[in-house]
Amino acid sequence: MSKGSCCGYDKKRPAPGKEYRILACRSSNATGSFVDKDGVDCKKGGGTVVLKSHDIVYGPGGQGVYNDPKHGPILYYHYVDTTIGYADGQKRFGWNKINFSSGWPVV
Repeated sequence: MSKGSCCGYDKKRPAPGKEYRILACRSSNATGSFVDKDGVDCKKGGGTVVLKSHDIVYGPGGQGVYNDPKHGPILYYHYVDTTIGYADGQKRFGWNKINFSSGWPVV
């Protein structure tokens, strides 16, 4: 899931850590309840960070997962490249391989 402020970064950026980011929750059954890595209910603010702002990547979100026949699971998303600009029309497409060996998605 995505959480945080996603748009309008050229006019006003949120406080550090409040920008868009990608989180994961999981459950032992399809109807929930869903919790993060620490057991916090995701309806009550939980969520394990999968991808957040780092280096020139700012506000990643709007994600999906694609199972590539060659590379395996791929997380794709949009983000702001801070070397280009923060306007909504300047967002870029990004992707990373996902590793699930820990039981949680890691890029």
